[in-house]
Amino acid sequence: MTAIGNHERDYVASESVYITPDSGGECGVPYETYFQMPTPAKDKPWYSIEQGSVHFTVISTEHDWSQNSEQYEWMKSDMASVDRTRTPWLIFTGHRPMYSSVHGGIFLKNVDENFVKNVEPLLMENKVDLALWGHVHNYERTCAVYQKECKALPTKDASGIDTYDNTNYRAPVHAVIGMAGFTLDKFPYVADEWSLVRTAEFGYVRVHATRNALTIEYVNANTRKLEDSFQITR
Repeated sequence: MTAIGNHERDYVASESVYITPDSGGECGVPYETYFQMPTPAKDKPWYSIEQGSVHFTVISTEHDWSQNSEQYEWMKSDMASVDRTRTPWLIFTGHRPMYSSVHGGIFLKNVDENFVKNVEPLLMENKVDLALWGHVHNYERTCAVYQKECKALPTKDASGIDTYDNTNYRAPVHAVIGMAGFTLDKFPYVADEWSLVRTAEFGYVRVHATRNALTIEYVNANTRKLEDSFQITR
C-alpha cells in the first residue's frame, strides 16, 4: 500500500497544495494508474485499510487537508469510525511529516506548520498510536508528542527496548521512515527535545502487531542489524 507524495503529484496548475515542479508534469496520473489503491475516486488518493489488529488511515499531504476540505472531513469520519475493540491500533500515515529535525530548503520547508495546525489535533482527538511519514530521507523517532511538547517518554522493558505505555494515552509517536533509497539527509547538530532517535542510514521498517503490543524495528539495509526498535503497549 502506498501514499502519494510530491514527486508523484506536485506541479504548476495541478491544484496540489504545494506548487513545485516535482512530478515533472505527471500530476499523479501514472502513479494512480500503476498503484491502484482503494481510494474513494480518481484524484482523491486517501483511503483506509485494516490488517489484523491495525487500522491504517492513509492521507495525501499534497491534496487539500485544510479544515472543512473533503479530505479533512474524510479523515475525521474515518478515524472516528474505528472500532478499537476490533482493531485496537490506529496508525496514521502520509508523505510529508509533522515532525522532522531536517528543516529543508529556504522556500519550502520539510514541515508545513499549516498542515500541523490543521491536522495534528485530529490525531490527538482520535488517540492515534503511531504516525508514519516519508519525504525526509532519513530515520527519526519522537517521544509521545503533541504541539512540539513531549507528553510522555518511553521506558525500557526487560529486554532494553523503548516502550511507550498507551494504557494511559498521552499523544502519538511519530516516525520518519524515508531512508529506503534516495540520497540521505544529514541531521543538524542540535535537535529539539521531542526528537529521541536520529539515524541517516539506508534501511527499512518492519512492524509486528498483536492486540497488546505494536513493535517497530528499523533494519539497516547494509548490515541487516537493527538500528532502532521500540514498542507501544496497551
